[in-house]
Amino acid sequence: MRKAILIILSLIVMLFVFNSCECQHEWKEATCTEPKTCSSCGKTEGETIEHTYTTGKCTDKQYCTVCNAEKEGFEHTWSKANCLENKVCTVCGEVGEVVNHSWIAPSCLESRHCSKCDASDGQPLGHAPSPVTCEETQVCLRCEKILRKPIDHSWQEATCKAPKTCLNCGATEGKIGDHAWEIIEEIVPTCANGRTVYLCACGQTKTLTKSPVKEYHMCDENAYCPDCNTQFDQSKFTLESIVISGGKVSRAGIFSSTEIKNKIYKTIVADDIGMPVIDFTNNDFSKVTTSRDNPTSFTIQYDDGKIDFSCTALLRIQGASSVGHPKKNYSVKLVDAQGDNKKVILDSSWGKAHKYCLKANYVDYSQARNVVSGQIYGDVISSRDVTDELTKLANGGAIDGFPVIVFNNGVFHGLYTLNIPKDKWMFDMEDSDLKNQAILMGGDWTSSVAFRAPMANNKISSGWELEYASNEDSLVDKNTDWVAVSMNNLIRFVMENDGEDFKKGISQYADVDKCIDSMLYTFFICADDNISKNILWVTYDGTVWFSSVYDMDGTWGMKWNGTIAYNENTHSISNLANGGADAGRSHENYNLLWEKIYINFFDRVVERYAELRQEVFTVENVTTRFEAFFAKIPDAVRRAESQKWTAVPSQNVNHLEQILDFAQKRIIAMDAILLK
Repeated sequence: MRKAILIILSLIVMLFVFNSCECQHEWKEATCTEPKTCSSCGKTEGETIEHTYTTGKCTDKQYCTVCNAEKEGFEHTWSKANCLENKVCTVCGEVGEVVNHSWIAPSCLESRHCSKCDASDGQPLGHAPSPVTCEETQVCLRCEKILRKPIDHSWQEATCKAPKTCLNCGATEGKIGDHAWEIIEEIVPTCANGRTVYLCACGQTKTLTKSPVKEYHMCDENAYCPDCNTQFDQSKFTLESIVISGGKVSRAGIFSSTEIKNKIYKTIVADDIGMPVIDFTNNDFSKVTTSRDNPTSFTIQYDDGKIDFSCTALLRIQGASSVGHPKKNYSVKLVDAQGDNKKVILDSSWGKAHKYCLKANYVDYSQARNVVSGQIYGDVISSRDVTDELTKLANGGAIDGFPVIVFNNGVFHGLYTLNIPKDKWMFDMEDSDLKNQAILMGGDWTSSVAFRAPMANNKISSGWELEYASNEDSLVDKNTDWVAVSMNNLIRFVMENDGEDFKKGISQYADVDKCIDSMLYTFFICADDNISKNILWVTYDGTVWFSSVYDMDGTWGMKWNGTIAYNENTHSISNLANGGADAGRSHENYNLLWEKIYINFFDRVVERYAELRQEVFTVENVTTRFEAFFAKIPDAVRRAESQKWTAVPSQNVNHLEQILDFAQKRIIAMDAILLK
């Protein structure tokens, strides 16, 4: 019964509820676990729906957002890809890789391209044509396409650059053609080379040279040739020959120039050359001998720009060593038309004279040592505080001279110095039976010349040479034995006396002060060949002698043979006391008179040296003297001398520089010995 009641109550409730919701349900959407359900009455409707999975890549595992049910991923659904764009999944949007191109190889006409897209790369290969000829079909060696059918040649005529050539295929026939020359410049040959210049259409030129039709350039005094319109550089001239008319250099000279191969015939005067010109004509130098009795006759034509004259000149070879040299020294004596002596004034300090010496200076390329050394010795004599026979002489009795150009029959013979002679005139002596005046010279390295043995038999001998005796030309007495007797008196005194005896007695036979001057100077210039030999011994009274200097080319560091060999310590004056062994001479050949003067009058030697060091023995004085001489000789003359006399020693030495350097060092060396 109770159970029935409960059933009835349940039905009543359900009916109540149903009736109350009938009017409006509140539905909750179906899920994967429940169907559509009314939240008020619980009424359902329909069925459950599918799971709602999370989004992501298709290939990832997925989970339901409601019930968390899971399922495996699946493959992408790709969009269609190409070679330029990535593929994309139409479900999850994932981007994939680009599809690679599928390249098709290039051909003659097409470049490489992709079979999947429109992409292309590079250029077509182009045809590979077979060789081009006009006679054969030309095809492509790759695709075999016909490129050109046989055609006729199109010939271009041969030129100077190429043979006959086909413009189509490049085939050639025959040889290259000749140039088509056209004259573009023409110079008529005169004293210079002529030339014709040709130009071809191809641009190439050629020049044909024509030899001069004239042997010489005919230049004016300024070295300008109007025939070929050429101005030459006179500093590059080398004098070869000269023409002197009527005693004056007024016509022309022949020059070689380093600018050209042919010669220049130039109008010149002595001033153009800058130094005196002497031409010896009407004979040849090869015929001159050493004979005093039969000198060779020439006509001399002299011109220095101020003084000019023409007369007869009698020549003989002068000097023992000069005989063996190709270029020789000459003694020159001037005579007039009647055969009498012709005296001329060539230097105001010389006065009138008819005898001169042409000094070749063969071993001294500088030409300066002999003359300039004589001039400096003149300074030595002028520095003395005395007045005597030497005071008025040119260079105190030493040599004097100046450079000249010598020609023989118009042909250049060499550069010389014209010197005063080794003669009585040099010491202002006159012929007289009343005066015993004489000049002796040491001609060889003998014991007598070294004052260690008298001359045999009281005759001029034993290496001595008589240059002058006052009565040798006398009509009364030509005997000159007195000269040997007088000199032997001096020699014997020197040999037999020493110490106080020498000091007290020597002035009876020798002038000590003059000997000290010549001795000091010989050592100052390092005149190695003049210690006994080559000294001049002079007497004005026949009793008292003194030494003087001469023949000074082997000086200032140069040996007698022209080689530069001596240094500032060679031939030291301190060795006078032991015979000068360092000079290369044995004791018996050394000047015993100078040696004893040095030992016994040493205080006077030192005193005189100190005086000379004030103005004479100075670098400044030596420089002034030598530079003045060198300035007198033009380069053209130096070049001519070198070409004429090629064997002259020491031609490549800068002599001025060497001499001045030697002088400076020599002074230092002598100061160490004599300057107290």
